[in-house]
Amino acid sequence: MSLHHIKAIAIDLDGTLLDTIPDLCASVNLVLDEMGHEPLPIDLVKTFVGKGLMAHVGKSLRHALRREPSDAELEHALMLYRQFYFEHIADSTSIYPGVLEGLNAFRDRGLPLSVVTNKWTTYSEALLKHFNLTQYFDHIVCGDMLATNKPDPGMIFWSAGQHRVHPAQMLMVGDSGNDSRAAQAAGSPVVLLTYGYSEGENLADLRANAIVDTFTDIAALLD
Repeated sequence: MSLHHIKAIAIDLDGTLLDTIPDLCASVNLVLDEMGHEPLPIDLVKTFVGKGLMAHVGKSLRHALRREPSDAELEHALMLYRQFYFEHIADSTSIYPGVLEGLNAFRDRGLPLSVVTNKWTTYSEALLKHFNLTQYFDHIVCGDMLATNKPDPGMIFWSAGQHRVHPAQMLMVGDSGNDSRAAQAAGSPVVLLTYGYSEGENLADLRANAIVDTFTDIAALLD
């Protein structure tokens, strides 16, 4: 699929725009400590990130318990996590090198941009505001807005509709199989970044249109 006729770009948040894993992991470990469990290493928690808050917390709790959590345990963990993560959302999170340059290159081309993330709206908006990124995006599509999340294509369809372009004319930029599968199911091209959170999958197996190391590599693909 050609990338020469892209009219809009949708971009993932965690692992694509921002390195959020230090605060995601720290918040999970605050939950586990509160519930009397040992902390998990960041490299392990990193493999749990991608399919939204409930999956992320659920996988972490399951690993700590070494069994399936009860509904009450999971609900308690989610309640604690929402509190801790909002309080510590940008303690150690950082913007990836090349992101600002890449966003400015897209804007110079007149391309409308959106954020398409499984992260909830409250957290997404807080992070975009904290890092002064809100100005770049025409809209955001978050994990608590629609009936389905990535890898379902619904978020891609919704964002393309907001941009008033066909999904085939909207590029998805992400870091994982969630982004790649959602884009492909919607008929959108996808570019994956090597530095993000792939849930342990090999990016080469995800059939992306391109795999790049930084945001600054993407603009050249559109020429």
